[in-house]
Amino acid sequence: MGSLAFVGLGLGPKGATLEGIDELRASDVIYLEYYTTPHEPSLLDELARATGRSPIVVDREFVEDGGRILSEAAVKKVALAVLGDPMVATTHGELQARAIRQGVETRVIHSATIASAAAGASGLHSYKFSRTVTVTRESVRKLTQAYHILHQNLLEGAHTLLLLEYDVKSGEGVTPAAAMAGLLLAEGNFKRGVVDGETFALVLSRVGRADAKSTAGVFDGLAKADYGEPPHCVVIPGKLHFSEVEAISAIFGVPEGSAKSNSDRVLRTAQTLVPRYVSKTRKALDSVRPKLGPQYEHVLENAELYVKDAENFLANGEDEMAMLSIGYAEGLLDSLAFAGVVKIDW
Repeated sequence: MGSLAFVGLGLGPKGATLEGIDELRASDVIYLEYYTTPHEPSLLDELARATGRSPIVVDREFVEDGGRILSEAAVKKVALAVLGDPMVATTHGELQARAIRQGVETRVIHSATIASAAAGASGLHSYKFSRTVTVTRESVRKLTQAYHILHQNLLEGAHTLLLLEYDVKSGEGVTPAAAMAGLLLAEGNFKRGVVDGETFALVLSRVGRADAKSTAGVFDGLAKADYGEPPHCVVIPGKLHFSEVEAISAIFGVPEGSAKSNSDRVLRTAQTLVPRYVSKTRKALDSVRPKLGPQYEHVLENAELYVKDAENFLANGEDEMAMLSIGYAEGLLDSLAFAGVVKIDW
């Protein structure tokens, strides 16, 4: 009877747990993949010494296909060793599900991963992190999804972890500077006040390794910094507790006053859009009133009331009602235009 074990190796060449090493020693076949994380040159030797076995290095396509792994796991004890925690990658979760459906016994040996270590490495409270974002080489020039996730996280006061893609085979990846530049480009498109040159961020490089490096600062300064060899990740804090400020100051060696909350600066979507619509609608009202007879005054008055309602709702934090109200105001004016009563230059 075979089996398939997913063994996490942690953040460095000596990051595997004792349980993980025991599992590798007991395996008939050990596959090792690290296609998204640069590994230490000593990794293979470290594993060979610890397990008495020689792992077989495999690439992304081999693991995604999974055919050979599953066929061998049906009759042998197979282990798939990966840096970090194996179940952070969706590919491994899918492979486990396929194995279970085929009647293969599976086991997961968890270990440290950047998704959990980033909180400790940055001095931030782990429970205040929200949705994590992966920045790929394909998406870095147009970080629309990342921008909107960051926006929502900041509105909630939550911290955001940006994982930066790195391809071991090609030796190419996303740099911290490129990720920040991509977010600034998205800001230029959406203008929600999510990021600018003064956005405070933390860059964590090679976490868990002997040459780990931590850098704190604002986007303008961080874009020019040298972070050394990958892997890197970026943390954009939301609302900071005083204990987090103290921890950042100690870990990153910066004055406490430089650790700034980004949530205090970000605007809700309605705070950006409603004032624009209000200004546009008021200009339209002023332009059409001299062109209309008194029989249409009640329509214009209702439009004005909706505009005032929109401003009041926005001030009270009732964003949906604000958007609906300004929409009603525009709708009344549009109805006059559609009926051919007056031409409106929006």
